[in-house]
Amino acid sequence: MAIRERKGRASPWQCYWNNPLTGKRESANFATRQEAEKHDSLIKHRIRFDRESFRKEAEEKEKPEQAATLESCYLAYLREKQFTKKGLGWQMDAMRYPLKKIGALPISEITRQHLEQIKAEMLAMPVKPASTRGRLSVLRTVLRWCAAQGFMKAVEFPKLPPAQYERFIPPTPEELADIMAVAAPHIVRLVVLGAQCGVRVGPSEMFRLTWDDVDLVQRILRVHGAKKNPNAPWREVPIREGLLPLFRQWKLEDEAGNATYLVNYKGKPVQKIKTAWLAALRRAGISRRIRPYDLRHAFATELIAGGVDIGTVAKLMGHSSPTMLLHHYQYVMDAQKRAAVEALPELHYVPKVMCPKSKALTDEQ
Repeated sequence: MAIRERKGRASPWQCYWNNPLTGKRESANFATRQEAEKHDSLIKHRIRFDRESFRKEAEEKEKPEQAATLESCYLAYLREKQFTKKGLGWQMDAMRYPLKKIGALPISEITRQHLEQIKAEMLAMPVKPASTRGRLSVLRTVLRWCAAQGFMKAVEFPKLPPAQYERFIPPTPEELADIMAVAAPHIVRLVVLGAQCGVRVGPSEMFRLTWDDVDLVQRILRVHGAKKNPNAPWREVPIREGLLPLFRQWKLEDEAGNATYLVNYKGKPVQKIKTAWLAALRRAGISRRIRPYDLRHAFATELIAGGVDIGTVAKLMGHSSPTMLLHHYQYVMDAQKRAAVEALPELHYVPKVMCPKSKALTDEQ
């Protein structure tokens, strides 16, 4: 019975001993020496005072393994993926209903019929179709992982429902001006970076921006991409010439306060802005719902309405393809297409065969 360190492992400290009943070598691994020493003391106590506990463990190991269920496989999936706290919360929320319905079912017995039923029941819930689609996609990913691990045979997953994204009305330039006139300084920066640079509001992009990402000489803002598009770890967004004096002013303020992040509150990085954002809307006299993320929508809307091609807009926003824009901004593009058609020159000569005379009402009768 002893403790040893095995360097280069996730749990380098190993406590090992000989089972007093079977004589076999057994061990347990720990991340710290303190945990290993604690377990070593426990084993010594059991060997001296409770040898029968080793017999119970041996009997448990000899029991036939139960069939793997969706729930047990999902726990194995979570252990392998090691999601962040936020990601784990999303995962558990997405899988709550499927686990309730078929979590105890052996993974090998899950059929397409089970999945069709779950899909129908989830679509009947008072939840946005986009949310239901996202939750079903998590279940699909888990089942594909289970098949890849050999827990089950691949099952054809039902076609995911269309997202049917909510139609939004981005803030107008007048509303943005009203917000900036009364908002706290860090909310003003939020508006500029979202509506003028298309940066995603939140920790994925905007709250990660530091002054190292700003090149005022080249007039470029380097945005570290969200995890949604791993093929584009960062993108460069040109800074409008009219915004340069504002950026320079921000930089002087932050250098004086030793602030590193572009969006900061009294020099410290910002994590949440819900309260300050709602307060700005209230002071601006805006009663309709405007989300911080709608600033990014305003950026895309104004670019498309200004005639910028959809591919360029997608690149500026960090989308891997224009598909998302085609879903969200069709109403803007419809107006652009009509304006383009109206810009065609008038036809001064039209052949008579193309304009037949209308029959008189008496002839038709």
